[in-house]
Amino acid sequence: MSEATQEQLTAETQSDGGMLREVVKMSFPIVVANSCRMLMDVSDYAMIARTGDTDASAAILPTQMIMWSFMVLGMGTVSIASTMASQNLGRGRMRACSAYAWQCLYLSVAFWILGAAVWPLLPYVFQWVGINESIAALQSRYAAISVWTIGPTIASVGLSAFFNGIHRPNVTMVVAIEGIIVNAAVSYVLIFGAFGLPAMGLEGAAWGTVVGTNYRATRLTFWLWSSSVHRDFASRETWRFDWTKTINVLRFGGPSGLQWCSDVTVWAVFVSVLVGSHFGKTDQLATNAAWQYLRVSFIPCIGVGMAISAMVGKAIGMRDFDRAIRATRYGVLLMLAFMTACSIIYYIFREEMIALLHDDQPEVIAIGAKVMIFAAVFQIFDVLGIGYNSALRGAGDTFAPSVMFIVAHWVVVIGGGFFVAITYPELGSIGPWIAASVLIIFIGLWLWWRWHIRRWMAIDIFKHDTDDDVVPDELMDEAVSETAV
Repeated sequence: MSEATQEQLTAETQSDGGMLREVVKMSFPIVVANSCRMLMDVSDYAMIARTGDTDASAAILPTQMIMWSFMVLGMGTVSIASTMASQNLGRGRMRACSAYAWQCLYLSVAFWILGAAVWPLLPYVFQWVGINESIAALQSRYAAISVWTIGPTIASVGLSAFFNGIHRPNVTMVVAIEGIIVNAAVSYVLIFGAFGLPAMGLEGAAWGTVVGTNYRATRLTFWLWSSSVHRDFASRETWRFDWTKTINVLRFGGPSGLQWCSDVTVWAVFVSVLVGSHFGKTDQLATNAAWQYLRVSFIPCIGVGMAISAMVGKAIGMRDFDRAIRATRYGVLLMLAFMTACSIIYYIFREEMIALLHDDQPEVIAIGAKVMIFAAVFQIFDVLGIGYNSALRGAGDTFAPSVMFIVAHWVVVIGGGFFVAITYPELGSIGPWIAASVLIIFIGLWLWWRWHIRRWMAIDIFKHDTDDDVVPDELMDEAVSETAV
C-alpha cells in the first residue's frame, strides 16, 4: 500500500467520531446478516410454538444445539477466513484473499462428509439426553433432515467471513436477507400445510432450514465467482486446492473450531440434561423461551465482533497497531450500549416476553422470568467476551483463548452446574443458570486482560505461507478505495 493511501485512511479515522462511524458502517451489514441466521431459528421456534405441539416446542432447541455442536467445529474453523483475508488485504496480497476463501469452501465439503458419517449416532444421543421417548423420536426425525444443512452452513460461514474480511459486508447482508425470506416462506408452507400441502410441523421447519441454508451457500459461491470480485481478487484463478493455505486455516482456525464445538456441546448438555432431563419439561420450555431472547441480544453483538475481527486484521496487515486498538475500543463500546439497553428491557418486561411464547403456562412464565433476570446481568460481561475475543481472533491469537474457553466451560458450567443442581435442588433450574452467569462474567474479564497485555502484536499468521502475492501500489490504492468502509 502506498504511503499516501495509508495516511489518507489514518486521517479519516484519527478522530473519535471517525473511528466510531467506521465501526458502525462496517458492523451494520454484518449484524443484519447474523440476525437473519438467528431469525431463521427463532421464526421456526415461534411457528412451532403456535402449532400448540408442546413436544415439538421442547424438542426443537435441544436438537438444534446438538446439531450445532458438530457444525460449529467446521464453522469456527473456516470463519478464520476473515482474519486471513483482512490481513492479506492490509498487506496488499489480493490473490491470497480469494485463495483462502476457496480453501474454506473445500473444507466445508470435508466437514459435510464427516457429518454424514456420524449422523447415524444421533438417535442414541437423543435417547440419552431426551426428556421422554416421544420427544426423542421427534428430535431424531428433525435431525435426519437437518443433516443436509451441515455443508451449506459451514460454506456460508467461510464465504461470509471472506467477504467481511475484504470489507465487503454488504454482500453477506444481502444474501442473508434473501436466505431468511426463502427459509421463512418454505417453513411456513410446510409447517402449517399451505397450498394444499400436508402440515408437517417440526419436520417442515427442518426442510425450510435446508432450503434456506443451501440457497445462501449457492448465492455466496456465485458472488465469489463474480466479475467484480475476480477483478480485484482474481477469484476465478485461485480456485485450486492449496495444501499450505489449508493447513494455515486449520492451524489458526482449528482452535476456534474446537472452542465453538465445546461451547455448543456444553450449552447443549446444559439445556438438554442439566435443565431438561434433570428438572423436566416445564423448566425446559422456560429455558427454551428465554434462549430465544438471548439470541436477539448476543447474535447482533457477534456481528459487531466479526466487524472488529476484520478491522483489526486489516490494521495489523498494515502494521498499524494503534488503529487495531481503537477499532476494538469503539466496537466494544457500541456493543455495550446495545447490550445495556437489552438488559433493561429484559428486566422490566421479563414476564411479558416469556408470555408471548407461552401465554397459557404460568409456571413456564415464572421460571423463564427468573432466567431473564440473570440474562440482564451477565450480558454486560458477555460484551467483553465477544468483543475482545473477536479482536484477538483478528490478530490470530486463537490458541490460548480457545483453551481457556474449553476448560472454563466444562469446569464452571457443567461441573458447577451439576454441583448446584444436586447440592441445592430447591433452586430448581435457576441453580445451573447461576453457574452459567459466573462463567460468562469470568470469561469476559479474562479476555479483557488478554487483549490488554498486547501479546497479540508479536503473532505472524503467515509465517508458513510464503505466497509472494503483493500487488503494485496503484492497483492496491484502487482496490482499497472500493473496499474501504
